[in-house]
Amino acid sequence: MKEVIIKDKKICSGATPLICVSLMGETFEEVQDNLANILDVAKHSRIDIVEFRGDYYKELENVEKLQQVLSYVGEEIKDKILLFTIRSPQEGGVARDYVSTSIEEINKFVIDNKLADMVDVEFFSVDENTTLIKLAKEKNVKIIMSNHDFDITPDYEVMVERLTKMQSLGADVVKMAVMPKNPDDLLSLLRVTREMRTNHNDTPVVTMSMGKIGAVSRITGEVFGSAITFGAVGEISAPGQIPVKDLEDILSSIHNYCVD
Repeated sequence: MKEVIIKDKKICSGATPLICVSLMGETFEEVQDNLANILDVAKHSRIDIVEFRGDYYKELENVEKLQQVLSYVGEEIKDKILLFTIRSPQEGGVARDYVSTSIEEINKFVIDNKLADMVDVEFFSVDENTTLIKLAKEKNVKIIMSNHDFDITPDYEVMVERLTKMQSLGADVVKMAVMPKNPDDLLSLLRVTREMRTNHNDTPVVTMSMGKIGAVSRITGEVFGSAITFGAVGEISAPGQIPVKDLEDILSSIHNYCVD
């Protein structure tokens, strides 16, 4: 089973999922305040990954200020993994225009300067000839390639095809988040997760079905194979997220009582 190790933390399908919390803020001061809340919760609850949501940050396209805020976050979180994410408006991110720089250019800056341990790259933004993945491997920055659908759960075959394509493009971790209309959609997503873990295990896989119907998918990663789950401290970044303390307790119970 392929695994990714960052700061002695193991990202691996079939193990207890790492807990990721999103850090959001429009200004440096808001980032500081929200990070302080996250670190306060982390004193009593397990938080393995802090995801800096760049699309919320108003100074995102000012690379000097972006470097400043990411350096600050990286120093403050110490042994936690820093994941940098710009979620596009098309996949649920903040509605904003990228006037002076593209998302890809900002990601390249972050990777080239090693300002994060991992960078999220959206699957539909990548073409066959991109240099982003190559640069990340040179800089030893891990790529989590993602696809989000806030409207539907695609067909089983489509989800498997997208995730395996992400692997072929060189992603270190592959991720898919979808919106269920009914419990059958949730089951389809869980089947995809199991399929990836069992038959396409070149990389760890991260999956989630959103909203209340899909919340089960956020706690059963160890059973089906999802390597990371997203918990909430304060404001949620996606529907269906569970508060970190509750999430940690549930994951522990799953590990103790539902896994051989």
